[in-house]
Amino acid sequence: MKKEETAQGANEVIDLAAHTKSDKKPPVGKKYEVIVDGEKYVFDHHVVTGKEVLDKAGKIPAECHSLYLKLKHCDFELIKLHDKVDLIEKGVEHFITKPPLVYHYFVDDEPETTEEKELTPNQILELAGITPVSDYYLVQILSDGTQISYKDSPTTPIKMKCPAMKFVSVFRGETPVS
Repeated sequence: MKKEETAQGANEVIDLAAHTKSDKKPPVGKKYEVIVDGEKYVFDHHVVTGKEVLDKAGKIPAECHSLYLKLKHCDFELIKLHDKVDLIEKGVEHFITKPPLVYHYFVDDEPETTEEKELTPNQILELAGITPVSDYYLVQILSDGTQISYKDSPTTPIKMKCPAMKFVSVFRGETPVS
């Protein structure tokens, strides 16, 4: 009978928010209900990574989201993808997600990053070390292979997006033939 009770106890779902409100530490060996952006999700184990939380909440790809943990009587704490969170740690209230802190993109197949939400084509070229920018223009390569040319709009802001955007630089002048 004892094994059956143990098995039944393992299926018990612990409401972490309720335990936090009542200042109780959740027990080990149960399932744990957490709140992410107001929605409830259940984990089968008490130690989870930031990526596991984002994946469970349908925030895919996880790299395109920032995850924050709210602990009782504390501010929000940034949880990185590989950070481990012990859900039975006293005080876990809930998680929230926000847009990424850093946007990744490629220029001529070279990786670049920015914290800016918008960059102009000239800024993207300059940050990639392609100078003088007046000799080049930028072309964005979309996931379906179509292209957007910024030849005539070098100062129009481009909203940075995730997953990583892809750009190529194009020389404005004639290419010498030998």
